Amino acid sequence: MEEEIKIYEEETKDNYDDEANNDTTSGNRSAIILSYIWSWIGGLIVFLLEKQNRFIKWHALQGLILGVFQSICMFIISSILGLIPYIGWYFFSWLGYVLAGISGIFGIVALIMGCMGKTFRIPGASKLADRWFKM
Repeated sequence: MEEEIKIYEEETKDNYDDEANNDTTSGNRSAIILSYIWSWIGGLIVFLLEKQNRFIKWHALQGLILGVFQSICMFIISSILGLIPYIGWYFFSWLGYVLAGISGIFGIVALIMGCMGKTFRIPGASKLADRWFKM
């Protein structure tokens, strides 16, 4: 019986939807939009300034992680690894931009869901956000 409870607890993810007002205010929406649109800078600003609403703070942390991933993809993979002769030109120069574009699509979906008062768990980023999000 205890094993079943443990497995159930591991499968359930933290969900901060209950802290989002059903009628999300324009301040909440603007904070969520800032978290995802301005890459890691907007996520960091909202994460540091928000004190009470865990829903907004979690979205800000997820946006921060997503923005850092996009920056790493575009800078390290495309720019630095793209300088490798022959292999880098054909493989790495476009791979970083494709990965950043896919993560940008995930960010747009998370932004829309966040403005509707729901959480969208981006694979990888949501696990890190859950691990680092302790209040």
